[in-house]
Amino acid sequence: MKHLAILISMIILKSCGSSQDVASAANTTDMITNETISGTYVLEQLDTTNVTDELTLEFDSKTNKVSGFAGCNRFFGTYTTDGNTISLSELGATRMMCEDEANKIELKMFQTLAKVNAYELTNGKLSLKNDEDILITANEKMMSKSRQGETINITYRASTRGFFEAIWIEGSVLKYTNDRNLIDIERRHLSDEQLSELMALYNDLDVESIPSLEPPSKTFQHDAAAMGVLKINVGETIYTSNGFDHGNPPKPIALFVDKVLSIKETMTKQ
Repeated sequence: MKHLAILISMIILKSCGSSQDVASAANTTDMITNETISGTYVLEQLDTTNVTDELTLEFDSKTNKVSGFAGCNRFFGTYTTDGNTISLSELGATRMMCEDEANKIELKMFQTLAKVNAYELTNGKLSLKNDEDILITANEKMMSKSRQGETINITYRASTRGFFEAIWIEGSVLKYTNDRNLIDIERRHLSDEQLSELMALYNDLDVESIPSLEPPSKTFQHDAAAMGVLKINVGETIYTSNGFDHGNPPKPIALFVDKVLSIKETMTKQ
């Protein structure tokens, strides 16, 4: 995590770089006509290395927010474009612990992003560059037609003898409670940004595999940890996970569960 903090600081400092650097990037790419950068892109190449894991970059052109998956953690921040130049700033990331190989990939991704100052985007093919040098190539990820317009409801529950928590997300409404009798329930509305981030993670889920995922730990069986259960309703179909230790969900749903819990924690502080 020390390396991650240093790299994020590097990117933030880089965003305050000289106007000469930006001008240089603009001069070297001023003959390129770009499409508006927006949507989700899956990396194909990272600093001359072909990417085998699904690393992503997600750009919201309405809010100028950037986020994505770096191999271990999700990251988030802001971006600005001017012609063919691009600047990433205010980057932060989640703090999950991962295996060494995933940490190496993440380190390389943040090192590479720190050098980016220009881009090309044509027919869904994105190139992030340092002046004329291509550092990252990625392809736009198109949401499958089967998921367009889906109505989903999300339920997360965690409980042990001394603890209870329930969270529901229905459309843009979040409800939560620590009341086992489900009487005292708080309600909040998700922001457009929160809903967008959650749906981006949902689109990466293989929902049909959720019921067969094995928990990485089973401390809950001895009542030493709360047992968490994730349930996703898609239309009339319900996908329910096996029980897992609250705070340690199966890896394929870990980012999604973490986002649900993070949104709930943000709501409780408002």
